[in-house]
Amino acid sequence: MVELFKKKPAEPPKRGLFGSKTPPAQDMPQAGHASDDVTMLAARLKISEERYGELRKKLLLIEQNMLSHHKKAMEEIKVLNSEITDINNKINMIEEKILLVIKELKLTAKREDIDVMKKYVELWNPMRFVTRETVENIVKDAVNQELENKALVKKEKLPKSL
Repeated sequence: MVELFKKKPAEPPKRGLFGSKTPPAQDMPQAGHASDDVTMLAARLKISEERYGELRKKLLLIEQNMLSHHKKAMEEIKVLNSEITDINNKINMIEEKILLVIKELKLTAKREDIDVMKKYVELWNPMRFVTRETVENIVKDAVNQELENKALVKKEKLPKSL
């Protein structure tokens, strides 16, 4: 706190609107130093301009590369999108075929139905069935025998005198 109450050292008195002026000998550096400074600044400016030009060329090259890579990436994305669309279409077709197979399988006979049919087949025993030709032969034989029997009966009834 003691420091707050201490007096500050006195500043030199200011002259004029912008303060005190320094002697003109100190304001003006020597003429040789000024031309050296200008030459050095010109060289620095030239180096900076060259760096700026090279950075600009690099930036232009980077932009061109980015554009070409972007174009390639967009083409690849289009190809991938078309392939994805094709794959989705194929998946949908496969799903439809699977659903169709499921419907057809639902229409097929079940195990129980087949067992019932098997029991009926065993009951009827179709191996004992006759074919149409066999029935026709049996009928022909029966008709022929009947005709022969009738012919014999007629012969027996006919008088022998004739």
